[in-house]
Amino acid sequence: MRVREFAFRRCSGCRSLFVADTPPPAQVQSLYEGEEYYANPAFGSPETGGYHGYRDYVADRTHIEHKFGEVLEHVEHQAGRGKLLDVGAGPGFMVAAATSAGWEATGVDLNPWAVERARAEGLDVRHTALADAGFADEAFDCVTMMDLLEHVPDPGALAAEAARILRRGGTLAVLTPDAGSVVSRALGARWPEVQRAPEHLTLFSAAGLTSLLVRHGLAATGWHSVGKTSSLATLAADVAPAAPAPVRSVLALLSSLSLADRSLEVDPHTKLCLYATKVSSPTGAIPAAGRPRPPPRLSRRVSEAPPEQTVAEDLAKLAQARRLGDWMYAQVRLPPRAGVVEVGAGIGTFSERLLADGAQRLILVEPEPSSADRLERLFSEDPRVTLLREELPDAGGLGPEAGRHDLVLCQNVLEHIEDEALAVRAMARTLKPGGRLTLLVPAHPWLFGSLDRAYGHHRRYTPEHLRGVLAGAGLEVEDVYSFNLLGVPGWWVSSLRGARSIGAGSLAAYDRLLAAWRPLERALGPKVGLSLVAHARRPPQS
Repeated sequence: MRVREFAFRRCSGCRSLFVADTPPPAQVQSLYEGEEYYANPAFGSPETGGYHGYRDYVADRTHIEHKFGEVLEHVEHQAGRGKLLDVGAGPGFMVAAATSAGWEATGVDLNPWAVERARAEGLDVRHTALADAGFADEAFDCVTMMDLLEHVPDPGALAAEAARILRRGGTLAVLTPDAGSVVSRALGARWPEVQRAPEHLTLFSAAGLTSLLVRHGLAATGWHSVGKTSSLATLAADVAPAAPAPVRSVLALLSSLSLADRSLEVDPHTKLCLYATKVSSPTGAIPAAGRPRPPPRLSRRVSEAPPEQTVAEDLAKLAQARRLGDWMYAQVRLPPRAGVVEVGAGIGTFSERLLADGAQRLILVEPEPSSADRLERLFSEDPRVTLLREELPDAGGLGPEAGRHDLVLCQNVLEHIEDEALAVRAMARTLKPGGRLTLLVPAHPWLFGSLDRAYGHHRRYTPEHLRGVLAGAGLEVEDVYSFNLLGVPGWWVSSLRGARSIGAGSLAAYDRLLAAWRPLERALGPKVGLSLVAHARRPPQS
């Protein structure tokens, strides 16, 4: 992939990106000098190359410190408070946030203007590189690197120095662009983070960053995505260079509206914050062979309800939306006297419909304890039903079922599974030759927002990506189509508002509208919808 004169290469194992020919360190350092880096009025203008520095970093201080506060909550949850060093501190916003939270905070940075501004507020920010700062071994309880690692020519050397000055059991927090996300990969050369070359030299995925840190005795403990809160006008200007010309026109119109100054939070899953604990000396940690695996995904806020709780609460609401449930079930093509595997059976909303429609055998795969308990109460007396309290792709109970079933149904589940390819292969193995898999998944990465985060979604899908996953599992794709255009506006507005769950009143109103909308969508066949439905089959001769 080329961005102007810079060639990016992608690691086939971890999906991280790196500039093939790194510019000399002096040339890289010259990009960050002076106040101009933090106040660039041409930021986001396609005519000037798109991105350099920040539009107005200082003006965005409230939102930035709020974001840093969320990072500190995770650090404190893991290891409490103590001495903190922020590397690449800039004007000292992390140092200020940490000091206010009760940390003994220090920062280092190479931009003299930024250091002077921080020191004018009484913050301990020093004009030096980390390697030249002279900090003692294990001097800090926490080291933070906010939007830094992607800029340095040698991220491994920086990680090694951070590990040296971090006490054993201390925490490293790294905020950096996420090259492994679906949205980042879909944007390709339009992704704003690659447009910032040569500022950005290495763009990590969660797996790639995990692999880097383990080489230096740092064990990754978890990660979460990081969004951006700003005015609608600023957000529109920031994303315009990555958008096609027609979309840029719409964004320009939005910027001119009276609500353009309203603050919004958007999280397209293109940035991550990863946490690691120092567990050993650098020579004591050797990365495992094979593809590196990221640590568990965390809720962005420590106080947020876990995705499992949010999903369970909204499943109960969705069960009351009978028209929506009937419409979703109408996408299923159930053969006569079928043997069915329902992956992610939830609270049985579709299980009951399958049995009423003549399913002869039904295996319900549901790992969430409260949902599985409810399924057991509902179907314990029905000899047609078997409950597996397991999750894909590691559901061992499906092994004996290989090649026996006519239909696998998986609705609003695949997006929750990190290794989607392995999960689809596991589902495909349960099908008899000629058997079919029906998937319903959330559509369009640009719709990814607060509701997706609350539900623990790893991704939203494009038709091309979904077809690729199915084909990779050895299945013949029969059909992929959009579903539920009516749901798009509500989902988008809810995400702009930062909603964490579906409102019962809004869902009831939407369900009433479906009586008129459902035949209209059937007639129009729109190419956009809140979800995608896919039908694929195992080849008859396999």
